[in-house]
Amino acid sequence: MSAPIPRRSLLLALGGAALLAGCGTDRPAWHGGDIPGDSHPGDSAGPEPTGSALVVPPANPPTAGTCPANHGVVQQPGGPQHYLPCHGTDIALTVDDGPDPAYTPKMLALLARLQIRATFCMIGRSAAAHPDLVKRVLDGGHHIANHTYDHPLNIAKLAANAVHAEIARASDAISTAAGGYRPTLFRAPGGAWSPTVLQQCGSLGLRPLDWSVDPRDWSRPGVQHIVTTIMTQTHPGAIILEHDGGGNREQTLTALGVTLPKLRDAGYTFVQP
Repeated sequence: MSAPIPRRSLLLALGGAALLAGCGTDRPAWHGGDIPGDSHPGDSAGPEPTGSALVVPPANPPTAGTCPANHGVVQQPGGPQHYLPCHGTDIALTVDDGPDPAYTPKMLALLARLQIRATFCMIGRSAAAHPDLVKRVLDGGHHIANHTYDHPLNIAKLAANAVHAEIARASDAISTAAGGYRPTLFRAPGGAWSPTVLQQCGSLGLRPLDWSVDPRDWSRPGVQHIVTTIMTQTHPGAIILEHDGGGNREQTLTALGVTLPKLRDAGYTFVQP
């Protein structure tokens, strides 16, 4: 159920305004857990360490202007953005696959308490079903990105007209739910980028957004795994991937309740891509 992402040489052949960074490794195209009612073998919860049982690694101390994207990786135009520009100690939190009536309000409450703003990558049909949550996300000062209308299993395998329809329909659904707000960012489901996806994204005036820190919270690997991944892989310029839709997201919320204050206290600044 997965397909490799095109390698750097293919992406560099494309024009575009976004940055290419960290694309040298293939990644499965489908990360699962997004379609209500779907089940995925890895999406199962086990016993969770709580309270003092959690081991929380110290955050990497941020050094202003020092980003992994510049450590041996030449950023080129033509592909999705994996890192923020290297300004200060900025990092970004992105939240995929909502809005969800059970977990989006909890995510919003957590972010409001911590005074952190994020980018919510929304599925169009979910936005259409929950316009109140779309408005609450915007009212909280967060951004909304386009994450297709139906979250196809592998958008990279679709024909150009089908890709165009998925993206355009999602932007329309989000705009209608939000009362006129239109996304400027697009995230391909599962990070399934292809020349066609990038071309259609650009033709609709959207900037392609990926990520650099992926704790695979969609699979419910355990709070400890999510915490450790975020704390050890986050550096200045990082874009962190999390989820508020597609299944039980209590592990995600618990882990973010631990990691976000720690990162902020370590000196990181949360911004939007």
